[in-house]
Amino acid sequence: MTTQTNAKKVVAAQTIEDTETKIHPLFEVISLDPEYGKNYDLGYIGFTYSATNFVSNGIAYFTRWSRMSQIKTCHALLVTGENRCIEAHAQGGVKKTPLSNYFNDVHTQIFFRKPLDLTDAIAKAIVITAQHELGSKYDTKLIASQALSNSHLGKLIKDIFGGKPEEIISKLMNNDNRWICSELVAYCLDEQPLYKRRGILGKPADTIDPQELFEDPIIFQPWINCINASDKQDALTE
Repeated sequence: MTTQTNAKKVVAAQTIEDTETKIHPLFEVISLDPEYGKNYDLGYIGFTYSATNFVSNGIAYFTRWSRMSQIKTCHALLVTGENRCIEAHAQGGVKKTPLSNYFNDVHTQIFFRKPLDLTDAIAKAIVITAQHELGSKYDTKLIASQALSNSHLGKLIKDIFGGKPEEIISKLMNNDNRWICSELVAYCLDEQPLYKRRGILGKPADTIDPQELFEDPIIFQPWINCINASDKQDALTE
């Protein structure tokens, strides 16, 4: 059950019952008008996916082993204002970007997740952590290492030896002065005492991909609380 993603729309979701497996939740996806302070805010984490973008599809392919839901994500960013975010991007490294670049792209879905028990103070601390990394370059070698780790060969190696090979490859390829999107976001969250080493953040930041960060059930508020009944009705009747 998915409505089309229109321009100037933010995509949101709530859990619905998975009557077949009872293991992983299914998600009902609807399009909402982006309302700062309501469905996204300072310190929220944005996750995007574009079905027409070659890079997006490539990242989604290489992170498919991490995907437990039908929702795909390929990029992570940090909300720093109503129309502002900080992101690590292949074009320009760690930089400030208008969120309207994503809201107005009819081919892009953007989901927001609220860190659990987020306060104004924690949100500001997350943003300050990210601001310190502005101007850093993008870590293309680390992206390559994640692609290898999440390939069929990498999956086979991890199944045999556990997660250690992934950590070793990432450590060898990672540049401490460069970032990829999910690594930067994971680092900014992990620097906060409330989230330190919790959930997916228990892994080294340079091994975390956007999909597994997006799906983490420990550090984010549950999806079921993200949409109220009036939002759902408004979105489905548009």
